[in-house]
Order: sequence, then C-alpha cells, then structure tokens
Amino acid sequence: MLQENVLKNTISPVSADFVVSAFGLKTFSPESQEALAREIARVLRPGGQLSMIEISRPSHLLKRIPYKFYIKYMIPLIGRLFMGNSEDYRMLGRYYDRFIDCSHFAACLQSAGIHVVMKKYFFGCASGVVGTKV
Repeated sequence: MLQENVLKNTISPVSADFVVSAFGLKTFSPESQEALAREIARVLRPGGQLSMIEISRPSHLLKRIPYKFYIKYMIPLIGRLFMGNSEDYRMLGRYYDRFIDCSHFAACLQSAGIHVVMKKYFFGCASGVVGTKV
C-alpha cells in the first residue's frame, strides 16, 4: 500500500495491473486530469485495466434539480448529523457545479493511449470510464 501524490509518485512504469478510483476525479482541474491520464498510461502495463466512477450532472432537468438539492443540501446535513462535520460534504456542491461528467477525462485517457469506454450510471447521476492499455 502506498500513500503518495498520484501526479508525483514512485510507482515503476508499466507495473500496475489495475487502476481503480471512486469519487476522486471531480477534485482535479482539467489540466490535472490530463496529467493524471498520462500518469495512468505510464504505470499501467500493456493489457492493464482501469475503472473510475464519479458524481455527474444529469442531463435531464427533472433529474438534475432534485439531485443538485440532494448533493448541495442533504449530503452536508447527513454529514453533520452522522459525522459531526458538514464542511467536507459542502464541497460536493461546488464540485457538482464544476464537474459535469467523465467525458473530458475519457478524452485525456484516449490521447494517452488507453482504450476507454465512458459509462453513465444511476440515470446520469454518476459517470465513469473503464479502459485497457493497448
């Protein structure tokens, strides 16, 4: 188990069989997503696979409005009630406003030489990429 900066790490090139991430991509700027895609391409061995999932903004307005309310207000309230802290969860609303879906990251991975398929989950409330290094 390593705990390192994903963009500046000591992982050997072509040494990883899998890269998996859940709900961390939204925190990266578009430029950092490009750097992350290059780093994933560097560490994945040929045939190595990746799978990432992230909250996303549903395209349909009738889904988007209640989901935004849930992300911006309900999650922080639940965080305060059960974890005693709502501040960490308040960031979700900001990320929701900025991060639309995984399409930009999917394009970055394609440019880095990874075959990817973008997926939508939970009626567009989450998106993800799965892929294989060619």
